[in-house]
Amino acid sequence: MTRTGRAIATAAAVLLLCGSCRSGKKTYPGAPVILISIDTLRPDHLPDYGYRDVQTPHLSALRKDAILYQNAYSHVPLTLPSHAALLTGLLPYENGVRDNVGFRLSSSHPSLATLLKAHGYATGAAVSTYLLRRETGIAAGFDFYDDHLEPDAVERPGGQAEESLERWLDSPSASGAPVFAFLHIYEPHAPYAPPEPFRSRYAKQPYDGEIAASDAIVGRLLDFLKKKNLYDAAIVIVLSDHGEGLNDHGEEEHSVFLYREDIRVPLLVKLPRSRSAGRTIAAPVALTDVFPTVAALLGIDTGAPPRVDLIHAGEKKTDADRRIYSETLYPRLHLGWSDLSSLTDSRFQYIEAPRPEIYDLASDPGEKQDLAPSLPPAFRTMRIALQKINRPFVAPDASSEEELKKLGSLGYVTISGSGAQEKNLPDPKDRIGSLHYYKRLFELFFAKQYAEAASAAQQLLGREPRIMSAWMMLSESLDKAGRGDEAVRALTEGIAQAGQSGVGEEISSAYEQLAALLSRRGDRAGAERVLREALERHLATGRIRQELTKILTESGRAAEALVIQGPLSESHDAGALDALGVSLAEAGQLRQAREVLLRALEVEPGNEDVLSHLGTLSMREKNPAAARDWFEKALQSNPRLPGTLTSLGTVQVQLGDEPQALESWKKALELDPKQYEALFNLGVLTGRHGQLAQARLYLERFVSTAPRDGYPEETAEARRLLQGLKSKS
Repeated sequence: MTRTGRAIATAAAVLLLCGSCRSGKKTYPGAPVILISIDTLRPDHLPDYGYRDVQTPHLSALRKDAILYQNAYSHVPLTLPSHAALLTGLLPYENGVRDNVGFRLSSSHPSLATLLKAHGYATGAAVSTYLLRRETGIAAGFDFYDDHLEPDAVERPGGQAEESLERWLDSPSASGAPVFAFLHIYEPHAPYAPPEPFRSRYAKQPYDGEIAASDAIVGRLLDFLKKKNLYDAAIVIVLSDHGEGLNDHGEEEHSVFLYREDIRVPLLVKLPRSRSAGRTIAAPVALTDVFPTVAALLGIDTGAPPRVDLIHAGEKKTDADRRIYSETLYPRLHLGWSDLSSLTDSRFQYIEAPRPEIYDLASDPGEKQDLAPSLPPAFRTMRIALQKINRPFVAPDASSEEELKKLGSLGYVTISGSGAQEKNLPDPKDRIGSLHYYKRLFELFFAKQYAEAASAAQQLLGREPRIMSAWMMLSESLDKAGRGDEAVRALTEGIAQAGQSGVGEEISSAYEQLAALLSRRGDRAGAERVLREALERHLATGRIRQELTKILTESGRAAEALVIQGPLSESHDAGALDALGVSLAEAGQLRQAREVLLRALEVEPGNEDVLSHLGTLSMREKNPAAARDWFEKALQSNPRLPGTLTSLGTVQVQLGDEPQALESWKKALELDPKQYEALFNLGVLTGRHGQLAQARLYLERFVSTAPRDGYPEETAEARRLLQGLKSKS
């Protein structure tokens, strides 16, 4: 669009600002909507909320044009669920996003982006953290959604996100239509590392330095809006998703507690032409109010009345009695402690915990004096009100190791399992002192500083001896540091410490890890014993059954392995079906084995193990051509399969392709010097081809390295061949 055309479009938008009246309330159809989220920003660290140790000139200038809300609250002290509530207007238990990982925003829930897009808006967003990546579902409705991060990064400077959003606002796709622009910046979030000049200026207060850096980023966007003639016509909303503990109640950062420092957030709303500029509203409001308020301001009927209209909050006597719901499942899902929930009104905050708390915010805004022991009337009424809310616990989907690693690097540690256990969970107030040790362990472990991680794990376990994940990290750290015997003892002790009280999933994982550790150390009998113990304790996962089946099958007990596997004929797990197929083949049930392996291949077509085992099955069936095809398909999926290369060489010999067989066996040995079958075959075949020096080297190496009890016949034959080679030399 030409510059003149853009001016006309902007003028048309301004003309719309005269608006219409719905129910006597001012509306601004077509007004630009600018939403700015500054992650982890406490309002009591801003000058406009009375703080004096930081300068935020751009936010202060915006405040003069805006309405300031003194008591705005987040519903979750976590980035993803808080933004899900903000963008949908739904509480966490309504939109289904309860934590940073393991939950995804469903497209069935309309968001501010999907609503405005449906009403002709161009929608664009730029975010600064891994936690808001598009895979979480938070990007729904945005025409443009920039969540780009450098490889292995978990956040990016907010200035990069701001520049990206500017480019979109200046692009043809954002011209000729009203715009909804969402900017998320991550600067105040730990670790606090403000750029210069703020690093030097706030050397003793790096959190404040990041706030000052955030203010500069917001200022650049506001200046851009003014240059584009968008600012005056726009609805501009600046807020945070949650606060920060800063050790006010023993929590350095956020996620565990629901005190005001964690859930109270700044909120500024600038209306078109700065209507209501300078107003201050003290009535309690919430982030879920943003969605319906924006819709009402634009004259869009969402089909449901807003819970609270932010513009008119506090005008009704009942507004002061409103109770804002907040929750955190983080301590339960990640630490094995009790989850928390709360209600906050204009006077009190009630926190539901194993030991409930209530605070008078008027006389004790820092929440230092718990009034629960005196049972004030508000304690009973708020407790009953909270109990009436239907908010069932929902376990998250499983998180990958990569997700947990990235979460840990952002300060969100995971020590416990899914948190499905409901009774007798510890009160976070009693355990918060251990969080520092948790974080230190995570930092060292994922940084692969294993010697230091082992020491940190031992420190933590001295305080919290039943944390299974800490035992697992201790064991792996010891193993990586070359202290294998200690690693075995540590994990064995951890399983014993967890006893019957540990989370089943965690103990199952510990059994898997211990069995794998014993197998790597050559103690197959010990691995079998550990896996059987898990089976006897009814803690056997599919993986445990597969590993036990493998051990039994390889030791010639295929019939026993089939019993261990259980009824897997209807399984949809490729690994489980593969293990069953191998067991059936070893038991001589070749037709059934093929059926099961082909079913596994339907589940996961490129599974290298299944393809290799189909090749081995074809060898049993005396079909070398079919075996070759299966082995080659397996190697297409993964060229680094030494065992498969060894078997491929064998069938290549059977098919008369000896030169190619030599190449297959050489590759197998390059990948794994313990491919003794390939080593022996190379000695035999090179000797047959007259390469006597090579044959002697291969055979001597085989005799000196191959375990005699594993290859008695081959060892005897190799010695005989070597004697023959000596007589020829």
